[in-house]
Order: sequence, then structure tokens, then C-alpha cells
Amino acid sequence: MFFRDVSQRKNVEAKLRATEERYRLAARATNDLIWDWDLATDSVQWATSRISFFGYEPAQFGDDIHWWSGNIHPDDREQATAAIYGAIESGAEQFAVEYRFRRADGSYADVFDRGYLMRDRDGAPVRMVGAMQDLSRQKQATEALAERERQLATVFGQAMVGILHCRLDGTILMANGRFCEILGRSEEALKALTFRDLTHPDDLGANVELFRDHAESGEPFQIEKRYLRPDGSTVWCAVHVSYVAGADGPETCIVVAEDVTARRTAELELANSRMLLQNVIDSVSDLIFVKDKEGRFVLSNRALDEACGNMIGQRTTDFFQHELTAVYEGVDHEVVESGEARTVEEYIPVRGDCRLFQTVKVPWMIDGGISGVIGVSRDITEMKAAELALRDSESLNRSIVEASTDSIKLLSHDGKLLFVNSRGREGLEIDDGVPLAGRHWESFWPEEVREVALEALRKAQAGGIGHFSAPRPTGRGKLKWWDVVISPVKSENGRATRLVSISRDVTQQKSSEERVRWSATHDALTGLPNRLLFQERLAEAIAASAEGGRKVGLLTLDVDHFKQINDSLGHDAGDLLLKTFAERLRGCVRAGDTVARLGGDEFAIVLPGLASERDIGRVVDQILARMQEPFVHSSRILDCRASIGASIHPDHGHSPEELLKNADIALYMAKSRGRGSLASFEPKMRHEIQKRSTMIELARDAVGHGRVAPFYQPKVDLRTGRIMGFEALLRWRDPQGRLQRPGAISAAFEDLDLAAAISDCILASAVSDMRFWLDRGVPFGHVAVNAAAAEFRRNDFAERVLESLHNAGIAPRHLQLEVTETVFLGRGAEYVERALKMLSAAGVEIALDDFGTGYASLRHLKQFPVDVIKIDQSFVRDLEDDPQAAIVRTVLNLGQSLGIAVVAEGVETRVQADNLRALGCEYGQGHLFAKAVPAARVPKLVAECSRWEWAAGDDPLGAAA
Repeated sequence: MFFRDVSQRKNVEAKLRATEERYRLAARATNDLIWDWDLATDSVQWATSRISFFGYEPAQFGDDIHWWSGNIHPDDREQATAAIYGAIESGAEQFAVEYRFRRADGSYADVFDRGYLMRDRDGAPVRMVGAMQDLSRQKQATEALAERERQLATVFGQAMVGILHCRLDGTILMANGRFCEILGRSEEALKALTFRDLTHPDDLGANVELFRDHAESGEPFQIEKRYLRPDGSTVWCAVHVSYVAGADGPETCIVVAEDVTARRTAELELANSRMLLQNVIDSVSDLIFVKDKEGRFVLSNRALDEACGNMIGQRTTDFFQHELTAVYEGVDHEVVESGEARTVEEYIPVRGDCRLFQTVKVPWMIDGGISGVIGVSRDITEMKAAELALRDSESLNRSIVEASTDSIKLLSHDGKLLFVNSRGREGLEIDDGVPLAGRHWESFWPEEVREVALEALRKAQAGGIGHFSAPRPTGRGKLKWWDVVISPVKSENGRATRLVSISRDVTQQKSSEERVRWSATHDALTGLPNRLLFQERLAEAIAASAEGGRKVGLLTLDVDHFKQINDSLGHDAGDLLLKTFAERLRGCVRAGDTVARLGGDEFAIVLPGLASERDIGRVVDQILARMQEPFVHSSRILDCRASIGASIHPDHGHSPEELLKNADIALYMAKSRGRGSLASFEPKMRHEIQKRSTMIELARDAVGHGRVAPFYQPKVDLRTGRIMGFEALLRWRDPQGRLQRPGAISAAFEDLDLAAAISDCILASAVSDMRFWLDRGVPFGHVAVNAAAAEFRRNDFAERVLESLHNAGIAPRHLQLEVTETVFLGRGAEYVERALKMLSAAGVEIALDDFGTGYASLRHLKQFPVDVIKIDQSFVRDLEDDPQAAIVRTVLNLGQSLGIAVVAEGVETRVQADNLRALGCEYGQGHLFAKAVPAARVPKLVAECSRWEWAAGDDPLGAAA
């Protein structure tokens, strides 16, 4: 009888079971189906607690390996099972295989399956963990691409336009049948030529220059040009040229050509015909013109141009006063609408002199339809002068009145209407057939302004001048504002025999004034009260509360991450966010509350008549709940959350200024606590604000006076005790020269510009120190420098780092860039991937700091070029606890699987170092080895380390340091 000690394997299995839940949680970060096969029990666990895979619900997955093999396509089953069992039997660490797997509906999905073997200390396999990736869409996309290419080939061959593919030097690579037909040449003949050989000599220079200019930028262009056919004839083509980009810019181009010879010939004939017509009408002394339906001049003769200037493309309103243009366009409208000729007499300004013309206008017909008006005007000024001299003064006055743009009414002394000009009827919107004579003038005014009108009438009857402004509806109900003057018409003896009323339409002026008044107190984007009106409302609420014994609440709000959305998605998204935010605020307050936009993403709410501070809490709860609802812009889901500061009158201030200041202080504290929350003002907040302000000033002073410098802490190979590199840690000195840690200026890192300046100082010093050590032959390995999130706001971060190394003559391998997981998520995140990939490609290692403490996922390890994972010291500190050890082990396994080095931070005891080494961790950093030291002590530290051997059991180098 034989016995085998399986206690070790059982212990491994027990620990693995303890971490199964963690693996299940990790599985949620991927779209692959993760499986876990216990080789001892032959049971299989599937990570399906969150979603279904291949149409199977979680409960439908079998718990043994036979369910899996039974769903493999019969043709693939032998290959798949051979791969997995072959890996087990051969002692391999992993296997990978592609096969078809049956879905719940009976169809098959193409999958890629990869698994990793876990063995006990004796090398016996105990478990296999892997993931199945669905390749169905990928294969469908490949087939669709091939079909697309076949379709493109068909379009190329059968297109009704000529298509040419050529190199940038003009060499022709391919031409379709239509292009060959247009140029009268075969494709073989075209390939023996270049586009220069085919282009008309008169077009070649401009064509070559245009082609060269656009080839540099890769921008497409269009041109009309002439091609040469073999028989010497030319063919006009409308050509569109687009460039095909290669790795180093445009390499070839696509030319699409349409034969437009017939159109160009017709255009030339039309131009000749127009020239003939122009010569004919220029010989006539009358003014001749043609206008389209929009009233624009499309043709004029020399006489009209000399009289009024060049009017082609213009309207009469561009040249003449409104009184004249109304007459001109009115007749044009009649001709177009009736289709009949009209003869009118009209005044036309000629070289500063207004002349009377008789104008005949007839419809301009094209293809049986009316396209405008043709007019011929003859100067009849002198002829009419004699006729006008015969008219009496009343007729003359009537003409003047009718020409006025104002509404003019002639009244009897008792106020009855005798005459109203056409402008008066138009203003009242009363048809000509409606009798007006005999009606009392004041009856035209609505009841609410009639007394004002009567007062002006009585003043005019007494010999004075009455004046007022009032609204009056027209006959069709449209409300207009009128400025009215009513005055007496006196006889020779000085008595007022009649009255004249002149009314001017000032509706537009009133509307403009109202808009100006509104704009002065409201925000144009959101329609909310602005800061000016907000201050008035707040002052009114405070004054009213003093009488009623109630409280006034004040909320100040900032839209969280507004600038990031505005910068990354554009002002349209930013404006939509602000308007949505404003609308939601309106929906959360009472009718008597005031919601205002103070500027940018700053808003405020005045809450008058509150009984207690709890009333504010209810409003804030509604706001925060409403703002948690996302909204969509251009298929992207945006966040509308806000930070809120609150103050109450009279508890937190008696004046509007004091109340607003304290609400702003509370808002600042809300944002510093993590955003998306409320902070009510407390007096101690002033001290906190002052403390943060002092931190920022100290940091600015330290940066400005060069008192920021890196100290270097070694990173050690746990197997040999040798230094593999250093991390540059921030240290600074106060104005008295005392060395300080970063925590004393922690608030400075909330200021993105200041944070970037500090990072720049550390990087510059680290580069200078590395140059110093290299010049003295110090084998320091590399220096890890922390990159703040603020650095990635600038798209040239990677270029600046590499330029700094290049100028110092330092190989990129000597620099390691440490980033935290927040860099992937914060402002400037759109630049992170490009910067890290550029640095990694140049040889700079990328380290992910504080791994496991933030919001990053395994996706970031795949998306970004991470070379090193740094385990946060919080996991190392409690390493003796089994859960913490399991997490560290998981990270180590993850790093080993992905080929990523792992460094443990915060190693302070020999026990921690031994445990880490036992778990397979190769590198460590912490006070056990050495505290951070200034650059001048690094050479000595490196020299002493070279004589210590960790494996021999000597004290770590921290003891000597």
C-alpha cells in the first residue's frame, strides 16, 4: 500500500478557493468567459454571475469538463481536447487553441481559448484557469471586408465617371473603362504615359502647382481642366483628386474625372449671346434692367450703371431709401403675381438728384414660368415739372403725406377723422374698403390708453402739441407700439381749424429696448438671472426676512468637471451641459426661489422664507438626486453632477456679500472633499481655507526660489540585495531652510499649474543628477520620477521629457516614469495613451504606482504600455494577514502572466521582505533598505550596496544607512 502526502496540495486548494470570489470580481472587467477547472475533482467553475455567454444563462453552464467538451464542434473536439490534455501531460505552463463552441440556440461561435496551469510544489497540476474569447464578430468582419473589396472592384469597373489611380510622380497605375473612353486610349496606352503627357499645355502649369501643394498636406482638391486625346482634340473634365496615405504621408492619388465638354461649350455660347445682348441694351439711353424674384439686379445697361452705379447682385434696398424701395418692390411684386405689364411713375436718385421716371415693367419669362421683372425707365422729370406746377398746395401736401413712412391723419377740430394716408391704413392693418372718415380719433385706441389719447387731443385743440407713446392692436390683432404727436393746423388768423396726428411705429425700438433691459439682468445662454439680478433678489430676500422672522438660504453650485467636458468635447457640449443644469435646477426649487448663473459654471440659488436649515437639506437632496441623472450629447453620456455650498441668513451673515462669501467657502470645502456633495458653512472652514492657501503660497515660494529637490530611495533586488534603481521623492525647504515632506504642501497638488511646475522641477533635477552620476561612473540603474496628472494636460509631455534626456545625453532606459491610476481617468486622459506609448517606444519604462488602490482596471494594463507594477504599501504592511497575502500573490501572478515586473513598496521589516521573496516578489523598496537620501549620497549608497549580499543573510543595507 502506498501513501502520498497531499496536505500541501490541499492547502493550495484551500487558498485558491478563498480567492475565487476575487477572481469572479476580476472577471467582470473583461468580456471574455473565464473558467476555473479543478483537476482533482474534475469540476469546472464559470465566471457567469453577471451576464450570460453564448446564449447560456449562468445556471445552464455544466460543472464538469465533459459539458465543455460535449459542446465543442465534433470536427474540432479532438484538436481542442488534445491541446488542453497535452499541456497537462507535457508539463507546459499554458495552452491556447481555436475551435467552434455550440451556443444555446444550436449555432456555433468561433472562440479562442487560453488556459494557465497551476501546479503544486512537486510540479503536479492541481488547477487550470483560462478564458474563452468570442471571435465570431472578428471573423464576420474579415469576411465583410473581403466582400467590400469585391464591391469596390465592381464599382471601379462599372462607374459612369472616369477613375484613375496614379503615383505622385504622375505614373498611371490603373484606369477604369470610362476613363479610357473619355481620353480615347486603352489602359495599356495610359500606363505608358503620365498625367503631364495627357494635360493640355495651357493647363499644365497650374495643374502641377496645385497637385504639388495639395500633395504636401494630403488635402483633396477639385479642378476643371483639358485632356488631350490621340487625335489632337481636347476634352474638358471636372476632376476631383484625393490622396491615398501611406506610412510617411501620401503615396498615391485617386483621380475621378467627369466629361463636361458639352457644358463648357454651352457656357461659351451663352457668354457670346449675353455679350451681344449687352451691346444692344448699352446703346439705349433709357435705363434698362432685369431683376429676379428676390429683387436682385441680374442685368443692367450702361445708362443705369452711370446713373446709379453697378447694381448687379444688389437689391434696391442696398442703394435707395426705404420709401423708394417699398414702391419699387411693390410694383415688381404685382408684375410677378399677375403676369401682366405695369407702367408706373417713380422717383429714382441719379447722381445725387432725385429724378422722376416712367417705368414699364413686364414679366421675365423662362421656360413658360415667371423668373422676375424686365424694366425700362425713361426720365420724365422735366415733363412732369410742368404738370406739378399746376397742382394746388393741397394736392402737393397730399403727395408728401402719402410718401411719408409715418401714419398721418387729418382731423376736424372736434377730433373726427377726415383723411388717413396709406401708411396709416397699413399701420392699422385696415383694408381700403373699410370706411374710416367720420370716426372719432380716440376710438382707435384701446380702453386702457384712451384717456391719455384724449388728453393729447385736448391739448392740441387748445393750440398746443400733444405727445404720448402707447401700444395699440391693429385690425388683425397684432400689437404695435406708436409714438404719437398731435398738433393744430392753423388758419391765416391763427385759429386752429383742423388737427394733424402723426404716429410713428416704434415697435421694433421698444422690442430692442426690452431685450436690452432683459439682457442686462439675465444670462443669455440659460435665461437665468445674472449676477446683477441675483444680488438684487438676495438683498430683497434678506430685507423681507427681517420683517417676517424667517431665514434666507443661499446655495452656490459648481458643475463638477465642467472644464474637462468643455475642453474635450467642445463648447457645444459645454453649453448643453450648462443649459441642462439650469433646467434641472429650475425644476428643484419653489416658485418664489431665484436660480441664477453667476458666470462660467457657477450658479446660485436664493431660498427665501425658510423655517430652518432642514428646509435647505430637502432642496439639496432634490438637486443632488436630479443631477445624478446623466444625459446624452452626440451619443455620449455626460455627467451633470454638482458641488454645493450653503449659508443661511442670519446665522452665517447679515449682508448679501457676507452670505455669498461664506457660501463660496463652503463650496470650496465641498469640492475639496470629493465633489458631488453639499457642505454647509461653519466658521472653522475659514481656518481650513487659510491653511490651504498657506500651503499653496509655500509651494509657489519654494518653486520660485528653487527650494524643491528630489531625494532618492533605492529599489532593491530581494534575491541579491543589490540596488536596481532609485525613486525620486519630493522634498522641499521652507524659507528658514528646514527640510519638509510633501504633505506640508499637499493642497498645492490641487492647483494643476502648480502641480505641473513642481513635477517639472523634480524631473529637471533628476536628469541633472543622473548626468552627474553617469559622468562619475556610478551604476545607479535607473531613476523613477512620478508624473502628475497635470503634466498630461499638455499634448507635448512626452516630447518634452525625451528632449530633456536628449539634451543631457542620457539614454531613455535610465528613466522610469511612475503614474498613478488616476492619470488614466482625469483631465488630459485623452493624451495619456499617446504620451506613454511614445515614451515606452523610446525606451522609458512605465510603472503603475499604488496598484490596487484606485479605479483602474485590468483593461489599463492591456491598453497602456506598463512595464512595472508597484504594490501599495498598505498591502505590504498587513502582509502577514492571509487576505492581504492572497492579494499580493494575485498581483505577482498577474505580473508574471503579463510579463510585468512587480515592486513592493513600504518594506520596513525583515519578515516582510522574507515573505515577499517567498511569494515570488523580486523587488522591494522601503525603510528596511534605506530612507530617501539627497543626490550627493547616492554614489556612497551604491558603493556600499555592492559589498552586501542578501543571500548570505547580512543585514540589509538599511542597517548601514
